[in-house]
Amino acid sequence: MLGQRIKSAREAAEMTQEQLAAATGLKQFHISRIERGGIKDVMAETLLRIARALHVTTDFLLSAEGTEDDTSAATSAPSRHRPKSRRTKTEAQE
Repeated sequence: MLGQRIKSAREAAEMTQEQLAAATGLKQFHISRIERGGIKDVMAETLLRIARALHVTTDFLLSAEGTEDDTSAATSAPSRHRPKSRRTKTEAQE
């Protein structure tokens, strides 16, 4: 599922695996293995690099819900998928 989400986001961003690899500092074969599901446990730093390069959040890549339409929206308007800041209870009362 993660690999498919990355591939869909990459394609929506009109990037090749080589371009994504260059943008993340990873090797192209590493991107390919992740997209094909050959690597199940992707390190947090790797996931963060991929998300930043694709202008999506790690939450978006890890979510099990959504469609390809969500992927297009995420790459065209990344601010919609950024988590909102959380205020403490004290801040909310002020």
